[in-house]
Amino acid sequence: MKKVNLKNNPKLKDIRKVFITGTFTFLPIAVTISLVFWLFNKVDYIFRGPLERLLGFPLYGVGIIITLLLIFLTGIFATDVLGKKIFKGFENVMYKIPLVGMIYSSVKQVVDAFAAKKGDGFKNTVLVQYPSRGIYTLGFVTTNSPSFINEHTGEEGVFVFIPTTPNPTSGMLITVPKDEIIYLDISIENALKIIVSGGIVAPKENLGSCKIE
Repeated sequence: MKKVNLKNNPKLKDIRKVFITGTFTFLPIAVTISLVFWLFNKVDYIFRGPLERLLGFPLYGVGIIITLLLIFLTGIFATDVLGKKIFKGFENVMYKIPLVGMIYSSVKQVVDAFAAKKGDGFKNTVLVQYPSRGIYTLGFVTTNSPSFINEHTGEEGVFVFIPTTPNPTSGMLITVPKDEIIYLDISIENALKIIVSGGIVAPKENLGSCKIE
C-alpha cells in the first residue's frame, strides 16, 4: 500500500492556506459583530427593560431607537443658546454633589480630551518609561504637573495619560520629569490607532523628537 505524504501534498496545502485565510478574515468580522450586538443589547435594555415589564411583551430595538433620539435631541438642545445655559446650570449642580461631581468631572475631561481638535485636549504624543525602567510606553501629555507635586519630587514634571488597549478612554495618569520624556513626531490620532490595534496598525510617520509648545 502506497504511503501518502500529507506534508508535501499540494492539495492539502491549498486547503490549509484557504482555511487559515478564511479564519483570519472571518475572526475580526465575528468579533466586531459580537461587540456591536453586545453594546446594542446593553444600550437597548436600558429603556427596553422597563417597557417590557410594563407591557408584558418583548420590544427588541426600541431601546436603541430611544437612545439615538435622546442623543440627537440633546445635541439640538445643547447647541441652542437657552440649552447651553440650562446644561451649564446642570453641570454646576453635578459638580457640587459629592462623589458624583468627581466622577462627572473626570469623565467629561477625558471625553473632551479625545474630542478636542486643537490644543484643548492632549498636547503631545510621547514615550515614557512605564511601568518600569527600560519599558517604553506610548502616552499623551495633558499639562504641566502642579507645584505641590514638583515640590515633593524635586523637579519639574508633566502629567502623562497612559491609555489602555483596546479601550483608550481608560488608563493611568502619571507624573513624569520633563527631561525623561521623549516627544514623538506623530499625531495623536495615529498614536491612538496603534494603541487600539495593539500595535498591528503602525502608521508610517517619522518618529523623531518633536515637542509642540
